[in-house]
Amino acid sequence: MQTEQSKIQNILQFQQEYRELISEFVGNHDIDALEWNEIAFFMDEVKFFWLARLDAIDVELEFLTKKNCCFLLSGAIYLNVSDNEHFYFKSLGDHHILDDPFLRMEHFFRIAQDSIDTSDIVDYFRRVVLDNIEVLDKCQNAFLILPIRLLAIEDEEAHHGLLNDFFLRFLSNIFGTEYADQDSFCQDFATFEEIEDKLEPHVRELLTFNQYEEEGITLRKKIEMHNESQSSFTQLMAGEPEARIFFVTLFSYLSQISDTLLTCASLRVFPYIRYEVTFQYLVLIMRTFIDDEKLRDMIEKTIIFFIFRKTMEGLFDYHKSFKNYCETASEKKALPQIVSRMRDQKIDIFYGGGQNVSEIIQDLFADEIGRLTRLAADA
Repeated sequence: MQTEQSKIQNILQFQQEYRELISEFVGNHDIDALEWNEIAFFMDEVKFFWLARLDAIDVELEFLTKKNCCFLLSGAIYLNVSDNEHFYFKSLGDHHILDDPFLRMEHFFRIAQDSIDTSDIVDYFRRVVLDNIEVLDKCQNAFLILPIRLLAIEDEEAHHGLLNDFFLRFLSNIFGTEYADQDSFCQDFATFEEIEDKLEPHVRELLTFNQYEEEGITLRKKIEMHNESQSSFTQLMAGEPEARIFFVTLFSYLSQISDTLLTCASLRVFPYIRYEVTFQYLVLIMRTFIDDEKLRDMIEKTIIFFIFRKTMEGLFDYHKSFKNYCETASEKKALPQIVSRMRDQKIDIFYGGGQNVSEIIQDLFADEIGRLTRLAADA
């Protein structure tokens, strides 16, 4: 009988070849003094690398996702091993996938250089390179880096059309006016304050653009905080009317979560979301999808994993062995246990119940939490 690894042997082989591709790039360039055109050329190399292997990956990924619970890192470009994010991501589910972060950054390098702060983008690219190396070297196939976007989207224009249509329906719904395009929205509003006055309080609260927003702040303050943390976006939108800035900012966040749901549904994987802002937009739109049984299951598991991430915040900072933790997580198979206890306790995670789920997680991981807490105290 074939083992699971033998049925994804091409994917595993491609991980090694992908590591060699990165090694060659790092070996031939000064990673601390990269030029824009050097990175753009490397992006093309990465894309060609995956395109040549796409059919084999498609077949093996289908096998993997049919028989396993596979999570995809969503709402973040790279894993961030240096902050121990690999521990959190490996905790629930059977297999854990990263959408190639270089492909996810590709659009930055298609923008005219004089319209953005290129130094910020190059610095970010450098962090992605170093993190990818750590994932491939230190995590030993605990994660699979794959060209998810290339697999999920056959027609970029049609896909963007779907995202745009969904966004316009959402915008029309929250403002109670039918909007056919950006221009029709911008004709109705001149300032952030006019926009804010038309929003229901619960919607206004859920529209967040920054991880560190305080509750109750104005829409203007939210967008100012966003712009302070996104210098390239600020440069790109300089001089634009406030209604257009709001439209583009909201579209970037809402399209991210709708794109995530479309991508994951098409490939039978589950989103792993760790950022509060991305999760808030899931909460904002999820009731549109939960009547569909498969989407409901997907979103439920996403919410459970987000609650796990919040519950375990900071506890892995002193863990000494990722390999040992992978073995522990694999043996525990915590996700089915969490869902089973939720059913027993009649917890509907879509209508509250987050604290109850957190308590289930604390109980299931009590030994690990206790040990990690002691390690932190002794540090």
